[in-house]
Amino acid sequence: MLQREYAAAIAEAIASIPYRRVETTGQEALRTWERLKSSGEGWPIIVGGDEDLAQIADQWSIETGERPEDILARADGLRHPDSLRALVAAQREKGVAATREMLAKGDDELLPRIVDMDQDGNTRTLTPAEVRKTMLEGLEASEPEIGEWPADADATGGGLTVAAALDGKPLDRVHILILPTKEPAAAPAFLRWGGWNACPAPEYHVAALRDWHRRYGAVPVAMTGDVINVRVTRRPASREEALSLAREQFVYCEDIVLQGTETYAPLAAGLMHSDWWFFWWD
Repeated sequence: MLQREYAAAIAEAIASIPYRRVETTGQEALRTWERLKSSGEGWPIIVGGDEDLAQIADQWSIETGERPEDILARADGLRHPDSLRALVAAQREKGVAATREMLAKGDDELLPRIVDMDQDGNTRTLTPAEVRKTMLEGLEASEPEIGEWPADADATGGGLTVAAALDGKPLDRVHILILPTKEPAAAPAFLRWGGWNACPAPEYHVAALRDWHRRYGAVPVAMTGDVINVRVTRRPASREEALSLAREQFVYCEDIVLQGTETYAPLAAGLMHSDWWFFWWD
């Protein structure tokens, strides 16, 4: 019963999205996107497979009071990347204060459960004292290191990732939404995309994409529930510029470094060798 009710709720949420939806295959997704972009009907966004579409619909249905024009108006008042850096700094300061307050209470029941794994794959649960030490060390976490420039730079953007399964096989069915806007950077506003966990609110995505479009010709091609694929027409011209952009992208989406390249140099090298940027929020 619950499964049927959930399926019905998802179907209702998908039906509530007021944009024309086109179905294609993973193999044909980019070609179909190019055709739709050229039609002038609006800005197409590849939203992935069936599960991805459900996630997009779920976010759309949750933020029912948000109008695209309101989000775009807020984005007009932002200056990227300064506004985003100020937001992240304020959020971090607030988080640090809340963590210190929680630790000061000395209540073990308030502590999270942290499991450590050694090189052999053996796991153990940290003691309350170890959890406190780990959390305090985390409060003092510094910016990632530059790291070593790779001899062979990988294309860290990965191309169009949302049209394929984790094993790289193209999805049998991929959905594309045609948004009623001529501005590519407005896509997060029309999808009400963002504002959860460390993912910035929609207006910050709009501001970032507008700035990157001006500097690098960047446009969003795909957006699933937690991934954005961006394609650019201009790459950073030097290592210095690439490293600066990598630092900027870390502020925007820290997981691409913390859970990806680990240091800035591999990300920067990828930005110099690929026309695709990949962003993912946990």
